[in-house]
Amino acid sequence: MQRAHRNLPSSTAEHVRSAEAHLADGDPRAALADLDLAFLATPADPYLRLLRGRCLIMQGRTEAALAELNAAVALDSTMADAWLQRALIRLDRSDWSTAESDSSRALELDDTLARAWRNRGIARYRLGSLVEAAKDLYRALDLEPDDPSAHYWRGLALRDAGYNQAAIAGFDDAIRLNDRYTEAYVARGKAHSNLGDMVAARSDWTIAAQLLHHSH
Repeated sequence: MQRAHRNLPSSTAEHVRSAEAHLADGDPRAALADLDLAFLATPADPYLRLLRGRCLIMQGRTEAALAELNAAVALDSTMADAWLQRALIRLDRSDWSTAESDSSRALELDDTLARAWRNRGIARYRLGSLVEAAKDLYRALDLEPDDPSAHYWRGLALRDAGYNQAAIAGFDDAIRLNDRYTEAYVARGKAHSNLGDMVAARSDWTIAAQLLHHSH
């Protein structure tokens, strides 16, 4: 965070540090209160815009979050996390092409961001680029091997590319990390079905149905 605070007045930097602490504690409302005070002194600071965007995402206010992130990258296009956060909103809105390009920009700036590899892999899967999606998701898992979502999406890419056995291994890992991952059971069932193993397929689909029933 030293870079983020380097050019801020001391009083503003203190509000920013407090906002970061509130964000880490999962309290976006308190973080925004601090950021509003910081914003009065330095309204053109891109890092404040990024932090405000993150807070708004946590509150589900994606339209306002997108406006903040757009302002952040307009002020400073070298903040990888701003592109990463914007890609998350694009994915949520099913804007696959922009999610892919935003993730690619984040990776140009910092190729150690596991979430950016995952997000680009998801976007590429949605765009039908199955092999490229799988490659991105493998890279995401190299960096963050305990991400069940990356295992799940890698499994989807492999399954739809015809690699059902490898896909099942990916779904196995997703379920090992989250045994209530309903979508992973459904997807694994489809991979088993593709291989002609209807006993395993029905077992997975039964578990998925039970999880859905208990979630309501």
